[in-house]
Amino acid sequence: MRFDLDRLVSSPRFLIIVSALLSSFSFLFTSLSWVIIVSTVPLLFYVHTMGRRTKKQVLFDFYIFGLVLCGFANMFLFQMSPENWNIGLNGWITIVARCIAWVLVCGFCALAYVVLGLSLMHIQSFKNRLLLLPLLFPAVELLRSYMFAAMAYGPKSNFSPNFNWGSLAVPGSGTFLVYNSRILGFFGITIAIILINVALFFLLQRRFFSAVQILCIVLLCTVIGWKQGEQTYQSRQIRVSVVHLSEQDDMKDTRDLNSLPEQTNILVLPEYSGIDKNPDPTAYLKSLAIDGVAITSIVNGKSPKGTNRIIYISRLNTIIDEQDKTFLIPTGEVLPYSLQFSFKSIGKSWINESFKYTQQLERGDKKERVFTTKDGISIGTLACSGVSALNEYSRLADEGADVLVNTASLAFLQPNSLYHAYAQNMARFQAVSNNLPFAQASRSGQSYILDNQGNILVKSNGQNKQVLSAVVGIQ
Repeated sequence: MRFDLDRLVSSPRFLIIVSALLSSFSFLFTSLSWVIIVSTVPLLFYVHTMGRRTKKQVLFDFYIFGLVLCGFANMFLFQMSPENWNIGLNGWITIVARCIAWVLVCGFCALAYVVLGLSLMHIQSFKNRLLLLPLLFPAVELLRSYMFAAMAYGPKSNFSPNFNWGSLAVPGSGTFLVYNSRILGFFGITIAIILINVALFFLLQRRFFSAVQILCIVLLCTVIGWKQGEQTYQSRQIRVSVVHLSEQDDMKDTRDLNSLPEQTNILVLPEYSGIDKNPDPTAYLKSLAIDGVAITSIVNGKSPKGTNRIIYISRLNTIIDEQDKTFLIPTGEVLPYSLQFSFKSIGKSWINESFKYTQQLERGDKKERVFTTKDGISIGTLACSGVSALNEYSRLADEGADVLVNTASLAFLQPNSLYHAYAQNMARFQAVSNNLPFAQASRSGQSYILDNQGNILVKSNGQNKQVLSAVVGIQ
């Protein structure tokens, strides 16, 4: 006897909401990433009976589906700390600012899923819907990413699909399915997730042969992707160390960094670490190998013309390379036009002007490039939330990077922000998809070092100042 489909779909909107909630739970914590593997099964039962509902009902249901997804994925907006902005927001406007940003982003980006509902409605056969859904869903995620980019667009912004909180591929990167990214890219992880859910749907329908076929295809792609990393020839072992700081810490005083391992080839410090203000940096430089480098960033100049400058420091305390950041972060380094209009409409135009002269930064004239040390180690570095950028680390990998680095400061978020689950999953994606070790040093949030297979070798524990170190293999 087959699964009682009619009973299950008696409350179709309940099914689509359940699917949205299951997907959303996987966004919140890395320990729940596996939920994404079963999250869209209820959605498939809803899609099976779409013909029983009017066009208006279907489009509304998919909008609610998208609203729930986007709502949970952007919950970190409520965990921002406007009091850390130099413009000094306080009182009721600190709450209103976050609410405005959340409502604008979620309400607008949820429209992408209306496109998904509309597309499925035009496919009469349920079989064809199932065949096309693994392609339609990631296409809609790409559209949603561009829609977020439009909402987040501001002076000197990047209009690119680099804002993918809400994509199934993010929690999927926390599972074994991340290895599909080596074959199909970031959104290929979403394709694998949808295919697995289709297979589970077939199992519930007792269509075992079809389910096994799909699962074998996904398993084969996953194994091939995994084997690519296992078979990578690593001719050299190097030591990478990162320093984790709390929100209040800086590197102006390095007396407590005696735990830095000797002969460190790459030392990653958080963004705006303050090491350039240290009167005696030998406490940490002496632990570098002869040709080792320390990496951090500084503010070069003043807003609105200043830049976020990545610097490479030698063992002799000289800056041997510097690069200006090109991927600016909405509300951190650039204020989106949508928020500028919102503040103006509620009589708070002063926020726009204050942000311009206290927070706003210029985009670098040239893309960040690979830096090669004297002993032949090539490093690709991005600052702040560069881990979100889908193409920048892959570009650096193509240019010959041996190690990918992120120097970050996440002090504008609470230490336990939901954003950090997103960042860790994206770090794993960057390591695996580019088949390279990845190291992040952060103020607040999390710091870690991953190998080319996405295994976390070391990770910060709490928010106290700490040194992490690991040996990684490079080609």
